Amino acid sequence: MVSIAGAVQRIKTQESQEILDAQAVERIFLDRDYQWRDRLLGPAKTIELFIRQIMEGNESCACVRQMAGGAFTAGAYCLARARLPLGAVWDLCRHTGRQLREDHQDALPLWRGHRTFHLDGTSFSMPDTPELQEAFGQPTGQKPGCGFPIAHLLVSFDARTGMLLEAIAAPLYTHDLRNVPGIHEQLKAGDILIGDKAFGSWAHLALLQSAGIHGVFPLHQRRPVKMDDGDEIQVWPKPRNKPDWMDQQAYDALPPQLTVRLITRTLHRRGFRPFQVVLVTTLLEERAYPADELVELGRGRWSAELNIRHLKTTMGLETLKCKTVDGVLKELAIFCLVYNLVRAVMLKASAAQGVSVDRISFADALNWMRCSEAGQALWRLIVNPLRPNRIEPRAVKRRPKEYDRLTRPRQEMREMLKKQWKKA
Repeated sequence: MVSIAGAVQRIKTQESQEILDAQAVERIFLDRDYQWRDRLLGPAKTIELFIRQIMEGNESCACVRQMAGGAFTAGAYCLARARLPLGAVWDLCRHTGRQLREDHQDALPLWRGHRTFHLDGTSFSMPDTPELQEAFGQPTGQKPGCGFPIAHLLVSFDARTGMLLEAIAAPLYTHDLRNVPGIHEQLKAGDILIGDKAFGSWAHLALLQSAGIHGVFPLHQRRPVKMDDGDEIQVWPKPRNKPDWMDQQAYDALPPQLTVRLITRTLHRRGFRPFQVVLVTTLLEERAYPADELVELGRGRWSAELNIRHLKTTMGLETLKCKTVDGVLKELAIFCLVYNLVRAVMLKASAAQGVSVDRISFADALNWMRCSEAGQALWRLIVNPLRPNRIEPRAVKRRPKEYDRLTRPRQEMREMLKKQWKKA
């Protein structure tokens, strides 16, 4: 089996330190006071197999047994994964992501001296077990026993490299902003956070400003829009009522008013009607931050949607397989780790092939991680064609198999079938 540590060493710069070798992994687990016996499936070996499992499309534990040459049973590997402390797995994920970002921090320039990050929310599903139903819930329109638990996921990405900064899972009906302070903890003063209109509320902008972080968001739908193109400074008074996602003490600590900048621009696309963009930002200096450049910066938020598609569709995060809360969160952490490894491959290919990193095929980079042998040089990856304003229907051509829908709990359906058989 390909050594994960070896694969990482092939994609890093010469100055970087080893980040996924056995000693580094075990050091992180020791920092969490985790003790283990000297066995085949220790923390380092289990993490290596876990990474390989996710890299291969989140295959079953039985497939992992085959990857390892049958040296253990599928059940033994499941137990080894269950023994890993959840906090240590996330520590490893964040440590690896931080090291990879530092290795490539000089690969792309800053935007006017600022680091930029994208923020967005999504969801993923998991097996229908009582523990997961209680922890995450399911859509209200589904009958009990007929749906699957679904988690809300808040993710942030480094806008320059596309690497994942943080991912926070929560129950399905969780507002995008409820867990946003966890994203703020990963940022520092002077950073710019870019998201959709859900993040452009007064309370969130005030939180960012109090931390010295800047925001660029479409104007929230509840605020009136001035139709003419313009660029103006406005003072927003503090709303009387706090938002549901924030506690009263934190809301009371915010200032009585907020100074923001509103930018309105009408954009034109060939063959389509003009459309208007209204941005709100805490970057107030017009000369230092030209309005048209801010509009382009805000439109770049769409890359977060593409990164989420890579995670959910290309890698398979859309449906996780573990049946416990800890297991699901460990799966999520390793998905994030593998995603960042693939982005590191894309950055190296981008530099070698002289194209933008966003044009390097994520799927081809993932395939290289799957198939390359130790010591093998990075081959030329597929470069996606440049197709601005491309439009494709959200539809599939191949029809699914025509099975009946499960409209009642499975046990009830089994009892109905038994009665039918007895009558027959």
